[in-house]
Amino acid sequence: MGYGIMPYRVNLDRLATRFGTSNKPKRREIVKECSRRANSIDSDAAHYQNAPKFMEIVEELLDGKATHEKFGWMYWYAIEGFCEVLGRPMMNDQWARIPATEMDFFYENFSLWDIPNAPMTIPTPNDFPTVFVLHPERISDEFIQTTLKEAVPEYFQYGQIKSWLEAAKQYKQDLVLFYY
Repeated sequence: MGYGIMPYRVNLDRLATRFGTSNKPKRREIVKECSRRANSIDSDAAHYQNAPKFMEIVEELLDGKATHEKFGWMYWYAIEGFCEVLGRPMMNDQWARIPATEMDFFYENFSLWDIPNAPMTIPTPNDFPTVFVLHPERISDEFIQTTLKEAVPEYFQYGQIKSWLEAAKQYKQDLVLFYY
C-alpha cells in the first residue's frame, strides 16, 4: 500500500497573513475552498469524542487561533485549503502512490509543519497529514543537482520533484507537500 504527496508552491508569509484577517472577501475565499472538504473531514472526525466541526477549525485559523490541541490534523487539512487558494497545486502523478520507505529524502531535507510567521501555534497531527515544507532560500541549484539527484534515483520521480523545486525557486515560493 502506498500513500501520496500533494505538492503546492505557495508563499507561506502571505498565507500566514490570512490567520487573524478581518478582510471579508479574503475570508470568504478561504471558507469557500475549505467548505468543499468539510463533509469528508467531519465524517473522519465523527468517531472522536468532542470533535469540532471542520468549518469551526477554518474559522479559528481565520481568527488567528488554534484551540483544539487534539485535532492538529484538522488544522493542517484546513491549511491545505488555504494552499489551494493562495498557491499553485503541482503535478504529482509520479508521487501518487508511494510507500513510507521512500520518504527519507523529505524527512532529511524539509521542515515539518512549518509556517514561520503564523501568529499562533498550530497543533501538529498525531497521524496524517505529514506536511513537509521547504523554504525558498533552501532551494539552490546545488540542492537540486546534487542532494536531490543522489537521494531520488528513479528517473520519473526525480524529474517531477525537480520541476517542483525549480518552480518554487523561480517564483520565490515555499514548497509545501501534504503526505497522506
